[in-house]
Amino acid sequence: MKWFWLSLGLLLALWACTGSREEPTRALLAAAINNPSGNTYQIRFFQGSTLQPGNFDQPRLVGSWSQEEPIVTLLYRRSLGVGNDQLWVLTPSRLRRYIANTLTVDEVGTPQLDGFDQELGVDCSRGYLRQGQSNLLLVCPPPPATPPRPLEEYRAWIIPFTATTLPTPIDFLDPNLVRLTAPVRLALGPADQLLYLTPTQVGLYDFVNPFIERPLSLSTSSPSDLIFVGGQALGLFDDNDPNTTDTTLASWNLGATSEVGLSRDSNIAARQFARGAPPILVLGTGLARFEGGFQLPRESETGLLRTFAYSTATVGLDQFLYTAAQSSPTLRVIDLTANIASSLTSAGVRSSTLGSFQESIVSLAFIPVE
Repeated sequence: MKWFWLSLGLLLALWACTGSREEPTRALLAAAINNPSGNTYQIRFFQGSTLQPGNFDQPRLVGSWSQEEPIVTLLYRRSLGVGNDQLWVLTPSRLRRYIANTLTVDEVGTPQLDGFDQELGVDCSRGYLRQGQSNLLLVCPPPPATPPRPLEEYRAWIIPFTATTLPTPIDFLDPNLVRLTAPVRLALGPADQLLYLTPTQVGLYDFVNPFIERPLSLSTSSPSDLIFVGGQALGLFDDNDPNTTDTTLASWNLGATSEVGLSRDSNIAARQFARGAPPILVLGTGLARFEGGFQLPRESETGLLRTFAYSTATVGLDQFLYTAAQSSPTLRVIDLTANIASSLTSAGVRSSTLGSFQESIVSLAFIPVE
């Protein structure tokens, strides 16, 4: 695994040293923007190149799609030659799949459903989506409580990307799941097996074979995120203390006997993973890059304060990191290639406002177009 990260770092460092880029990726950035006071909820599509450092044009709004209730999150999936490119949109009560093939940098048209528009029958205002190989994972956690709500109050579905109806939900009364200690965070692992993370265990289960699991001892913390990348399960734990920024990163290679690595850093409130490919970026009230260790920006040069709260992020194929401020319409875009070999500098960071002060960006999706 170490050689992978080393090779990736060297490749990106060499790319950065050339001082130039290939032809810019033609892409849209979809921003889910909620305005509860105005009762307006939109997905706004911006031409990606007009948001990036080095471009001094105003952000170009290509078009927008309206929703009838607050948007919880977005997920874009590019097809592999079969079927449509997909934009999944989750609201508190529904999950919809839209066709994204027809989007261009100049036109988004009216939204076209792709055969999936399902009522969930549960409050999913705290829900999240995770992409697998052939399926999408939808998780609707219950509201936070002390003590935590039991596992059977979670609702989750493993949904084929070709589905036209909502499948049977995951049965959390399954003997291999009911024993889990809530709160729990879920993701899809290899072959779309279910990955789970709790304060006392991290494991993998395919609903057929016995589970593979490793113990944890983080009973005072809550799992805040879980992803599967580079053959590893990576999980984040929040210490549940609003007065601190203590966070723990757990890493596990899915081995039945391998130890779980725990990295603690009180200077990084890393409560959410940025979406996208390696290098893995971790967001919270701080910003870091994880390549076997954390790297913080130099605050005096970037304005990326450790006290700045991020709500969502996505890493584009163009190797820009798009981040949104919490409870704000502010977007920050960071050039990863220009800063891969050193701390971030102001030349690689740009801030833009994508709405009015009453609005907030709740989710982002990077959509490459032809």
